[in-house]
Amino acid sequence: MSQLKIIQVSDTHLSRKWAYFQDNWEAFLDCMSDERPDFIFVTGDICFNGSKWPDDLVYARKQLERLPSPWRSIPGNHDIGDTPPDRRLKGPITTARRTRYRRHFGPDFWVEDLGEWRFIGLNAQLLDSGLAAEKAQMKLLDNALETAKGLSIALLIHKPLFICRDNEAGRSLGSIWPPSRKRLLSLCKQYNVKLVASGHRHCYRSMRYGPTRLIWAPPTSFIDTRVPNIGGLVERRVGYVRYRFDSKKFGHEFVEPSLFINHDMRNWMVAHGSTTRLPPRPIALHEC
Repeated sequence: MSQLKIIQVSDTHLSRKWAYFQDNWEAFLDCMSDERPDFIFVTGDICFNGSKWPDDLVYARKQLERLPSPWRSIPGNHDIGDTPPDRRLKGPITTARRTRYRRHFGPDFWVEDLGEWRFIGLNAQLLDSGLAAEKAQMKLLDNALETAKGLSIALLIHKPLFICRDNEAGRSLGSIWPPSRKRLLSLCKQYNVKLVASGHRHCYRSMRYGPTRLIWAPPTSFIDTRVPNIGGLVERRVGYVRYRFDSKKFGHEFVEPSLFINHDMRNWMVAHGSTTRLPPRPIALHEC
């Protein structure tokens, strides 16, 4: 098998009305035109606030259509709403929000076979949601793992399985909740899953858990230097992840393009309390 070059991009936060991060997206498109990867995976928070503003979904889809390579996406909490009760954005995932996302981006959980690898995309916000589709997603996951038939396996999911420890208690907004985390970690061990690629944390990190490499993709949009640095184990920079996959192994690197701007949201949070409360900054301002 020839080597596969795959790009993971995450947390782009695109919007026609809140176009704060369009410049980095334009630079990313230039990078992709130069790199010409075999495939691009978009691991959630494609939109600025698509769970509330439907036009964000419309605009983000048009932006993904500008990519020069085949791609697939999974939703993040800013695209589809978070696991109920969604204490932060007050817009939990619902059947209606799922339907709206899928209308623009296709299935919110899926299987993609490339070369000798099976990539399984999951909707993190469905886990522990109680929605009927949660069972359908787990059925797809179980079937995809059972039928891999020698293919190496990678999971893609917006939120990391855990932040510091696999036994973290409580329902953190920053990672998968304990019931689903326990099941996913067990499946990773049982089926020798080689990679779990996520985003959400707006920083880069790489670590091992048993047979599995856990990679947090950096955002293209913004960072937050107010957040503790987890013992110096994370890189709070904007960028993306470049992978090279062989039949049974892979390598990766964190890429920070020279034209990317590291937007630090710490002052925004002091003034506004949340990025979703920022005043509009329409795309027309970038076109003057």
